[in-house]
Amino acid sequence: MRRKLPWLLLAASVALNVFFVAGVFYPHYGWQGDERPRGDIVAWATETFQLDARQVQDLEKMRERIAERRSERGDERGAFRATIIDALRAPAFDRAALEQALVERRGAMGDMILDMAEELHGFLAGLSPDQKSAFLERAEADRGFLRQLLFPPRQRD
Repeated sequence: MRRKLPWLLLAASVALNVFFVAGVFYPHYGWQGDERPRGDIVAWATETFQLDARQVQDLEKMRERIAERRSERGDERGAFRATIIDALRAPAFDRAALEQALVERRGAMGDMILDMAEELHGFLAGLSPDQKSAFLERAEADRGFLRQLLFPPRQRD
């Protein structure tokens, strides 16, 4: 038994290190069943879902409207951050005030999600049944797909 113990410990150590390294690399180079869209998501969606010119235009308009709403909310985000920083600066922690700010933020976020879902539902209504099915399958299988599609990168000042 004494001769086997070091080898068992070595094997366990190697196995743990292999799993650790795999855990570090998986999020970046994960083995996805399908290639994740890189770069221009609209071009990728056009090719993948075989969108026609009208559907592409509808998709781009939807993304623009969502981007406009997000940019309008940018000031709110800064105000929210300022509220948290002010709460941390205060000599006494005011839990009720910070909780109220969080409740307001959640309400505004919920409204934004409802607006986006309504926009997306309108877009999907313009797709053929096969396109809609493929789109929904992709959205269900790939967690980041809708985020990438609905949250265009913010314009940096």
